[in-house]
Formats: sequence, C-alpha cells, structure tokens
Amino acid sequence: MQLSKPLTKPSIKRWMKWAAAANVVAAACALYAADPAIISIASPNLFPESITSTADGAIIIGSYGTSSVWRIPPGENNAAKWIDASSAKGALLGVLADEKSGLLLVCQAGVKTFDLKTGAAKEVLTIPTANPFCNDLAVRDDGTLYVTDTTGAKIFMFPKGKTTPFETTAVEVASDPLLAGADGLAFLSDPDKLYVNTVTTSKILRLDLAKDGKVTKITELKQSRPLQGPDGMRPIDGKRLIIAEGNGRTAMGVPDGDSIAITTLKEGGMEGGTPAVTVTKGMGWTMEGKLRQRDAKNPDADKGPFRLFPVPLPQ
Repeated sequence: MQLSKPLTKPSIKRWMKWAAAANVVAAACALYAADPAIISIASPNLFPESITSTADGAIIIGSYGTSSVWRIPPGENNAAKWIDASSAKGALLGVLADEKSGLLLVCQAGVKTFDLKTGAAKEVLTIPTANPFCNDLAVRDDGTLYVTDTTGAKIFMFPKGKTTPFETTAVEVASDPLLAGADGLAFLSDPDKLYVNTVTTSKILRLDLAKDGKVTKITELKQSRPLQGPDGMRPIDGKRLIIAEGNGRTAMGVPDGDSIAITTLKEGGMEGGTPAVTVTKGMGWTMEGKLRQRDAKNPDADKGPFRLFPVPLPQ
C-alpha cells in the first residue's frame, strides 16, 4: 500500500490501534468459526455414563441405558451405535481408548476389550472378587491397566501381558476406607502417581505406586473449592485434570503437592448432571448424562436427546 503523504506520530498511533483491534476481531472470528458445536444424540434411553476419545478427534460414548458403545467419527457430529454389549452381564460403565495397545477398554463387571479400529470383541479381563463394580480405567506408561471397584473401595491392576496387552486376571493393589466410592482415575506426567476421585465422598486422592505397580501410600488432596460428586476424570496434559462433577459442573484440577487447585470450566445447561469428560485435539468435552432422570418404570422419564458439550481449555 502506497501512502500519499508521510504519516505523523498521531496518525501512526491511530493506525497501530486500528490494526491491533482488527487483529483481535479476526482472531475472535477465527476462534468462533473453529469452535465445535454442541452435539445432540437423539437415541432414546442412551443415558451415557462415560466417554473417551482418540487423538484424531473421534469420540466414543459408553451407554449405561442400552449397554452399548457409540462412536462419533473425527470431524463429524453424528453418533452411531458401534458395539452392542447388551447380552453381557453387568452395567456398562467406563470406556477408555488405549491407542498404545489398539484396544477399547470397557468396564462391564470386569473389563471387556475391543479392537479400537473395528470394534471387534477381543479378550475378557476378570476382576477376582464377588460382584466387582468396575467403574473407570487408566493405563500407566508401562502398559499396566488400573481400574476402580466403586462398591468394593478397591483399586485393581492388570499387569502388562507377556503375549497379550494385559494379563487376563487382575491383582488387588489397594483397599482402604478412603477409596469408598472410588470412580474416576487418571495419570499425569509422573507414572508413579495415580489420581483417583470418589463419587460418594467427593475426594481427590493421590496414590503413590511402587515399581511393581502396587500402591504404597494414599493421600487425600486438599481442594481449593469442594467438588460435588466427581465422576469421570481425564488428563488434559501432564499437569492438569479435567473432572466431571455429578451436579452438572465441569472442572479443572491442578495438583500441587498435597493440594489441588479446582477451577470451574463449565457450569449449568446440562440436564441431570455430567458423568463424563474427555480431551481430544486440544478441546475438552463433557457429556449430559441425565442418569438421575432414568426410570424404566416411568413412561414420562426423560429419554433424550443427550448432548455433548465442547469445553474450551485454558492455555
């Protein structure tokens, strides 16, 4: 661009302010255009309990209401039933995409495994206790799988297998009153520290792990604000957690020693609370569960739609 006359200092300052404002508007427009929309799933009785995702942006939903797994392909906003597990015993709860092993891990009494690309059934992993209540899952960097037993107040692990991704029978690694209601769990950058929340007592616990994977110490972290019914929990990165609160909030937790800073990321707009969160391609997602509104004997029970909300994450 050619100027007809030299710019004075005041005009340069005005031009710089205009350019800065234009950049802000352009950035805001770009961010708005790139921001994913709310995804609505019309399936009756879906009542999702857990979600997970893959690095390419696919989102996978575990349906408590139908004992099935649904999938939203990368870049799309339509969910379709992918895996039918209605013939198996036990409630379908936590789901976790383990891309390292190429498996989808599903809590259903024990752990069912499926091919992460095709959905084909693979191995069944057993929790050796009466009436196990596998609720959620996390995988350590060495390939060890950890699960919560919510009603048993226990943590189990499936060691890395010699010829398969996991040994087929779990080993109990922790049993403690602090684990009452143990639900969501996740690793951050330190593989020797496993973070667990408790849905019934609203605690966040840090479990110190030995080299063999067993728990050596359980520490309750002091929360900067109280969580309410924490449920699903996933790592955002190596330092931060995204946490679903059963009352309908979605929070971020940042552990620091024996404390954890809790920040609200989303509050309100989710009917019946949120049981599940995930992170993919730099965006958090939180799922409307409506689990409290599920009543098979009530013809007026809320049967959907069920919504999946994007949750922008602080940098």
